[in-house]
Amino acid sequence: MQKQEHAKIKGQQENDRNCVGIHELIDWQIIQYRNEVSAHRLDLSKAEGRCVAWQEAEMDFNNGDRSVMGKKWRVEYCGNICPSRSNCLVALQFLHHKKTEPLYRAG
Repeated sequence: MQKQEHAKIKGQQENDRNCVGIHELIDWQIIQYRNEVSAHRLDLSKAEGRCVAWQEAEMDFNNGDRSVMGKKWRVEYCGNICPSRSNCLVALQFLHHKKTEPLYRAG
């Protein structure tokens, strides 16, 4: 039970286990996470007038609600980036319910 709560806080969903490209999704989410922390670090550095360490920015970033970002990244990846999105039932669910446009249609 505690494991499910921890996964929910991180924005993971129950149907992640059914994802065809789960490893690529995780790699992509790590990159997105690092980009967000770097942007947060820049904002903190400007606000405080000093160079904030990446670890400090990461701790501050993690105090916020990351579950929203996990869902946003999942929709973006499954709906637009995943190479298996046309064969994956989870990706098709995101395409139909989240109103995302497939990459081949978007251009």
